[in-house]
Amino acid sequence: MTDLDRAVRLNAAASYLMKGLSILVGLAVVPAYMRYFESREVLGVWYTIQTVLQWVLMFDLGLGNGLRNKLAAAVATGDREAVSGYVSSSYRLLGCLSVALGIAIFLMAPLVPWNALFNVPAALVSPNTLAVCMCVVGLGVVAQLFLQLVNGILYALQLSAAVNAIGLTSNALILLFVSIAPGGGDGESLVLLGAVNVACMLLPLAVATAVVFRGGLLGVSVSWGSFSWSCARGALSTGAVILFLQLVWMVVASTHSVLISLLRGPEEVVEYQLYFKVFSTLSSLAAIALAPVWSAVTAAAAEGRYDWIRRVYAKGALLALGVGAICAVVAPFLQLGFDVWLGGESIRVDGLCTFSMSALAVTLVLQNVNASIGNGLSFFRVQVILMGLAAVLMIPLSGALCLLTGSWAGVVLAMVVATAPFQIIEPVACLRHLRSLEAGAAAARPRAGRSVSRGDV
Repeated sequence: MTDLDRAVRLNAAASYLMKGLSILVGLAVVPAYMRYFESREVLGVWYTIQTVLQWVLMFDLGLGNGLRNKLAAAVATGDREAVSGYVSSSYRLLGCLSVALGIAIFLMAPLVPWNALFNVPAALVSPNTLAVCMCVVGLGVVAQLFLQLVNGILYALQLSAAVNAIGLTSNALILLFVSIAPGGGDGESLVLLGAVNVACMLLPLAVATAVVFRGGLLGVSVSWGSFSWSCARGALSTGAVILFLQLVWMVVASTHSVLISLLRGPEEVVEYQLYFKVFSTLSSLAAIALAPVWSAVTAAAAEGRYDWIRRVYAKGALLALGVGAICAVVAPFLQLGFDVWLGGESIRVDGLCTFSMSALAVTLVLQNVNASIGNGLSFFRVQVILMGLAAVLMIPLSGALCLLTGSWAGVVLAMVVATAPFQIIEPVACLRHLRSLEAGAAAARPRAGRSVSRGDV
């Protein structure tokens, strides 16, 4: 077993433990939310708020993922100066961006017609209350944007399990609050939950940041007073492309709650979230195994280990098939599961919704495999074109399929259809790119050998 195999397997094993606990927390938090809020419509608004504000986390100029790629390569080659330069420059640049975004959110939040955007009556949640909630949670998300840069470092150090532990801690703290809080008026409950959500998200990230830099995990002293434009450009050059891909992925995968709220009403967002909790669990379990792959592929490419990358691709395809098979087995028992899980708040299972969410679970695994390997190789061309096309198609397809099906499942099916070309073409293009890299490396070795021989003479 190679060192890369060992690192990937250890991270996956630890992450599965974290994810198992996260699944329990995720299942427990749904009935807790239903008890906390008096209205399912307001609960749908809360889910939509979370979706919208998660978009802010995309606006890091791609520095998080750019740092992840560059730092993984620097660590693999033992370049201590590059490690320090990439880390300090990325933090300083993202710090300036976070301050600017925070000021913009503080000034703009009171001016946006949030009730119209979320399709919620002013009688249910007042415009002032909704604006306050968006401002509080928005500023918290900006702080999270800065602090979550530590996740890129942890991924680069092959410590993806630690990232999962951070998420688990945040979600467990939120569950603890909604389980013991008295709830009450929906407007007040919304603002209070927003403030607590901010604290629960920031605390684990702050602790992880302190551990990374005070615990010496980087193996090098970071010079915080230094800023290198060359390092910043290095992270941004890769990060800018990844930022674009994050933005198109946001349109394709992170707009479901918003689109369902606008096209079908906020109350149907709750039903979507119930299905999503079940089926995203399956794709999330697969994602755990794939979480270390991105940085491991970057390291493997730097070391010329292309066969290892091919083996990872094959295993990823089998993983997607396995998730599809599990979805088929779970579907007949879904109604029983909802009844046990939700009790008196249970919903009636719909065949189209079940099929669409099963297709979504398989699509998410395929997307994870293709994107992790492509991003790890910094091979973006096919992904930029086809995922850009998917983003363009997502909204009109959602509207058309919702009208056709008469269900929120139309939004989910729109994503599956829009991303299908990428899932089919990307593996072919990526494997061809690997052959090109391998041929280039093989051609370079004889030239290097001849240079050494002449130098010896």
